[in-house]
Amino acid sequence: MFFIGTVTIVLMADSTTTTSEYLKHPELYMETLVLLVENCLFKVPRKPLEEESVVFRDMFRLPQPKNEMIEGRDDTRPVVLHGISKDEFECLLKALLCRQHGQNKGLVLHFTSQWISVLKLSTMWECTSLRTAAISWLGSSSATLGDVEKVALAMQYDIKGWLLPSLLALAQ
Repeated sequence: MFFIGTVTIVLMADSTTTTSEYLKHPELYMETLVLLVENCLFKVPRKPLEEESVVFRDMFRLPQPKNEMIEGRDDTRPVVLHGISKDEFECLLKALLCRQHGQNKGLVLHFTSQWISVLKLSTMWECTSLRTAAISWLGSSSATLGDVEKVALAMQYDIKGWLLPSLLALAQ
């Protein structure tokens, strides 16, 4: 048992109550998810991915085998994400978690390349509001995109509002 000010902290070893007897707080008991991208493990709250991404939401709804350890619960069986880079995924998580949990200056994305990564993954995983945020930032004066880059991104990621204006600007 520890005393911190007027708060008493009791370690589980000192208690006879089992964890199955406790209620989980509906908002502040977060289930985490372990993901592997390239050679890097990420352990993040599951809920923001589930709420933001149709792809992740559908993946989490798939039935899990009963006799096997569930993927994503710990470092020994992470959910493996192929076809993306660690840096791209880090950008997506920073944008997602910053939006979910307020402005954390350590998580804000400042570079065009970072927002292009967010655009790529948010399009791939159907994260509609993150995709909208990425398009908005990339279309702002903060971004350093020329018309050729806008045409390429518009075609690659189906950004209808960019294609015609950028083509017209190039034609002049």
